[in-house]
Amino acid sequence: MDSPDASLELGRICRENGLILSPDQLGLMAVFVRSVIDWNGKINLISRRDVENIWFSHVLHSLSLLFYVDVPAGARILDLGTGGGFPGIPVAIARPDVRIVLLDSIRKKTTAVEEMVGRLALTAATVRTGRAEEISKGPDARGAFDFVFTRAVASLGDLARWSRPFLKKREGDSPGAGNRVGPPALVALKGGDLEKEIAAAKLAGRFRSVSVTAIAFPGSTSLGLEEKKLVAAYF
Repeated sequence: MDSPDASLELGRICRENGLILSPDQLGLMAVFVRSVIDWNGKINLISRRDVENIWFSHVLHSLSLLFYVDVPAGARILDLGTGGGFPGIPVAIARPDVRIVLLDSIRKKTTAVEEMVGRLALTAATVRTGRAEEISKGPDARGAFDFVFTRAVASLGDLARWSRPFLKKREGDSPGAGNRVGPPALVALKGGDLEKEIAAAKLAGRFRSVSVTAIAFPGSTSLGLEEKKLVAAYF
């Protein structure tokens, strides 16, 4: 599917799921997609076989977080292991009212992401290079975030260990509206059988509770997301 058609289809699917993207926002998504493809010719940001399906396997996959997570205006989000800017940049385009830090330990990837953030004029997004264990010790990072978003960068146990120091302390027992995920939480997009990962993380006391939701929403049929899951962990 070429970019104009993919952009319109992305907008339609998001609209069906309560996420309204303006023509300007869809235009920014297209600029982002072209930027990722350009950078991917220089460094490995996404799998080469995913380039043709980048709109749905990467951009829509990233935006699907917003179908399930109750993100309040002004929230602070850490994109842990952002890689090529996923999920942070699509979320930043869709939700300019939130502040996002895109973190990765690989300098060449953050160089690419920083260039894309500048090109897109995402003033509420910042890019940092470093290991989560070290960055989380800083006074501007520890306990400073409402959410940690991540896409399959490590085991759930490791993600929980790295994420917990970044998150604000939880208040109350009903973090989300209805069945939606609310702050503060680690929200991970993962695939495969997660039972062993969850059991190991629970045994190690990594989190207080966890939920797993299959990513299935109006318009998702045949988009290659059938095996994907959203994991929300609370501490």
